[in-house]
Amino acid sequence: MMNKPTSVHSVRPGELGSIVSLIRSHLPDLILNGPAPESLERRLSHLIEDRCLIAAVKNNAYAGVVALDLHDRQVIACHLDPEQASSTTPPRLFKAVEQRALAYGLRKLQCCVRNSALSMMLELGYSPTVAEHQPGKPNPLSKDLTGQADPWTQRIFALQDELGIPQNYGPRHRLEIVPDCEQRVSIGLDVYGREQLMDAQAATAWQQMQEAAATKGIDLQMVSAYRGLDYQAGIIRSKLGKGQKIDSILSVSAAPGFSEHHSGRAIDLKTPGEPPLETSFAETSAYQWLRSNAGLFGFSESFGKNNRHGIAWEPWHWCFRSHQ
Repeated sequence: MMNKPTSVHSVRPGELGSIVSLIRSHLPDLILNGPAPESLERRLSHLIEDRCLIAAVKNNAYAGVVALDLHDRQVIACHLDPEQASSTTPPRLFKAVEQRALAYGLRKLQCCVRNSALSMMLELGYSPTVAEHQPGKPNPLSKDLTGQADPWTQRIFALQDELGIPQNYGPRHRLEIVPDCEQRVSIGLDVYGREQLMDAQAATAWQQMQEAAATKGIDLQMVSAYRGLDYQAGIIRSKLGKGQKIDSILSVSAAPGFSEHHSGRAIDLKTPGEPPLETSFAETSAYQWLRSNAGLFGFSESFGKNNRHGIAWEPWHWCFRSHQ
């Protein structure tokens, strides 16, 4: 049987059972340092949902697994199968997990390793974070990731520094940096008479959804669609200039770089008789129609009640993912 090349990917929900078995056998630290063993599946589900559990697979077996904890901003587990892993497996796994860290706006990644793994981690660019290592204790290490960041992410880092946005904003809210929509099409005017732009595929889906709603007597009105990085930063600057504190601002406005509106796929909606951007929208027939039908057009409510991001409920905010 011919050996297949090793693939590296974020673990998928369908792999949960296999990953649980592997971790119970080979990564007891992930259990001991986390919740009770019976909660392991739930913890792994969160890692999988955030695409922070990375696996290297060779010949249908796990050659290695790395887990990134967003809350503590560190690698919390690493397993290498001596029979399947090669010399290229660790650098590929850690390159992937570092890219996931950058996707959430992390500038530095930390980990603690045993002496047996220290030389490998030093070769991967990690440095000790304490002057003297305590015998018998894991080695605390860290790595600066800013040199790996693309120009878009570098711009976001600069805006964070300028505006006083906490560096842990992305990890804290489990929000990824959103790429800018470079090719935008007009969808006409919003309720304020401003031209709005969207990603072309999302624009088509929006127009189809709006027309379908109209056949049921539902009037979906556009409040906002694409918003660029500079526009979002301008919102923050304006509020700071009026004396508002950054924490208060970020409770209602997304940090520049993390707004789904950058993608050209997010829309804020209202319906006649309702004020824009108010939770009272959830009491309208328009919202109920969206809840039942938006998915048919590829849209979903990003920040529902008690959402995993810790963002206030935004029943007016919908984002195009893909057609079902």
